[in-house]
Amino acid sequence: MSNNTTGIRDVAYALIAALCGLLLTSIAFAQAWPLSVDIGGRDARFAIGFHDPEIDVYNAARFRWSDGESTIALPQLPVLTPSIMMLRLPNGRPADAPPPHVTLMNDSHKLTSFTFPDYRPRIYRLLLPPMAHLDWALRITVVSDTITPPTDARPLGVMVDTVIVTPVHTRVSLPSLWVAISAFIAGALGFALPRVIGFAPRSAFIASLTLTLLIAAGIAFRPLETLPFIQRFVAILLIGWVGVTLLRFIVLLEAAGDYRTPTFPGASLPLAMAIGWWMSPLLQAYMSIDGALSVAPPPPVVWIGAGTLAALLIAGVAAYLQKGKSGVVRVALLVLALSAVVHLGYSIGFAYTRQAPDFWILFRGAREWMRGGSMYDIEAVLTNHFGHVFKVPPFYGMLFVPFVGMDGMTVLLGHRIMNTVLIATTALIWLRMWRLPFVSLSAASLLIVFNFRPLADTLAYGQIDLVLLFLLTLALWALRGGRDATAGVLVALGTLFKIYPILLLAFFVVKGHWRALIGFVVTMALCNGVAIAIIGWNEHVIYITQVLPNIGGTTSWVENQTISGFLARLTDSPRSATIYQNDMVRLLGTLISGAVSLVACVLALRPVSRESTGYALQYSLFLLLMVLASPAAWMHYETLLVIPFGALLLHLRERTVSLTYASALALSFALIAYGNQWSFYDGTIHGMLTIAGVSYKFYGMLLLGGILAVEALREPAPAFLPRLTRMITRPG
Repeated sequence: MSNNTTGIRDVAYALIAALCGLLLTSIAFAQAWPLSVDIGGRDARFAIGFHDPEIDVYNAARFRWSDGESTIALPQLPVLTPSIMMLRLPNGRPADAPPPHVTLMNDSHKLTSFTFPDYRPRIYRLLLPPMAHLDWALRITVVSDTITPPTDARPLGVMVDTVIVTPVHTRVSLPSLWVAISAFIAGALGFALPRVIGFAPRSAFIASLTLTLLIAAGIAFRPLETLPFIQRFVAILLIGWVGVTLLRFIVLLEAAGDYRTPTFPGASLPLAMAIGWWMSPLLQAYMSIDGALSVAPPPPVVWIGAGTLAALLIAGVAAYLQKGKSGVVRVALLVLALSAVVHLGYSIGFAYTRQAPDFWILFRGAREWMRGGSMYDIEAVLTNHFGHVFKVPPFYGMLFVPFVGMDGMTVLLGHRIMNTVLIATTALIWLRMWRLPFVSLSAASLLIVFNFRPLADTLAYGQIDLVLLFLLTLALWALRGGRDATAGVLVALGTLFKIYPILLLAFFVVKGHWRALIGFVVTMALCNGVAIAIIGWNEHVIYITQVLPNIGGTTSWVENQTISGFLARLTDSPRSATIYQNDMVRLLGTLISGAVSLVACVLALRPVSRESTGYALQYSLFLLLMVLASPAAWMHYETLLVIPFGALLLHLRERTVSLTYASALALSFALIAYGNQWSFYDGTIHGMLTIAGVSYKFYGMLLLGGILAVEALREPAPAFLPRLTRMITRPG
């Protein structure tokens, strides 16, 4: 099929997808009304310039005071249709204060004005004429005189309780201009994005239709949680399309298959990951423009991004003129690797300015023991062990004992310098382990992988994850060389810092690495013996009998990106850092996590050479389990996922994959490597989209797990599986 014919067909599909999006959204939009906004409730998107929410204890109602000129932002009304707006305004002014005089305005146009006749709550109804604005919101400004009571220094205008908007009934209700345009573009981009990734036209159309149905369902059933954000769906699709289009422009793609599905060279996968990473600050920038607070990319990131783009353009053009498209790929990889180093340097520098709350928990615990007390505050552990509580093994606390007499800030600086050195050391070990030249494109690719936000957050919080990354990288090296006992020693050392590396014992059992198990047991016995000799029996008894049994469970706190954490957020607030109490959901999370762990064990049964990248991927599955299947694992624990991404790049560098596959890997990397819990979330819960959005690193880990599983399944099946299959399928 010619390129012209393919282009015409794709344009036709995109137009049909856009029209379907507009139709489905129009039907859903007509079902969304009336809209009732509870001012003082979940109203952060709607109440602008008001004072903080308050509760009327007598009427059990929530409300806000205006400040004399506050704005109510409502989703745009149906086009060409008048609507009735109802305002419930309790008059909370003291009896000796004059009643408020209120003026309602829209775009500097006066809609109406009135004065409260008395001090009783009133309901006011106003007929709004048809309006059309290129904005998601109809903004009603509430202007009034203010008072300042003797006991309250705030200027208080009028109390606003509830706003209800109901369109006048008509035979045909058309969506607002903003919703119509957004739906049309979302439908088209919903087709264009999967199409540019490599989907067949029908598959891309089905993907667009599915996305449109989801958006329409949100508008119909949760309109106040969907309509204010419909433009962000468009932004996400557009940013994704820009990223993939840029990738296709840079990398030499080869056609294959009936629909000319592009294949992607594995050596260029670091490019895909880096471009995916840089799409994330673009989304931050748009969200900030769209009204999200405190999520704009930091100025240094903007400057680094601008410099990267300029360098890509200048160096890319020069390379293309000299060596053609192959030269562009090489130059782009080097530029993106350099920008990754610069950004990592900025992130580390920024981390040095943070308060390191986790470090101080450990430091103060060890200091308390030196003063004759206990490292453990059992009451705090029992109340909420997810808070700032010392709960690690005594061995870990013992390592701080020699330093507690020193200035804490000096010790913290030394701790951070040590961890910074470990980042570079781990990268060098990785290159040495795989016999990669220090000056090579493979080394440049590794720099892109190490541009990993969890690394910087580990430094910022004063955590131990970089030590674990170092130890578990060495453990992989030892296993590849047949030094199983050494690997067991290294995993034991990691377990003495954090309990979850113990999951690697399952890998040792599945692979038959019995010497690793022996090394683990002996090291645990020796190290704990040293800790008992120094710290004493009492702290160990407390840890085993009172701390360890009580630090299980999960939490819905936004940082917890595990399976259990994701399920907990479906029924509890992501702002809650307390122990999650719903036993049924906790059991479901445990069962799913157990099933995922069992799948990882089955995949690791496949025979592979120790020195192969396939073996490293099987090992990586268990690192992923540590941060996905544990009941609770904070985002900075994902530092360990540098190993799976590095192993995947090595595993695929001599192969070709589909562009869809490359895009999935890039998306997984972007979700995990960029940002933390505050990068796209300011602490405000707007509804289901917030709940879904704060789990973005969980989705990245699911994608990574799927990719690791696909690659593991390419290895030969273990010998017993074919025999078992024949036994099951044998007649009679």
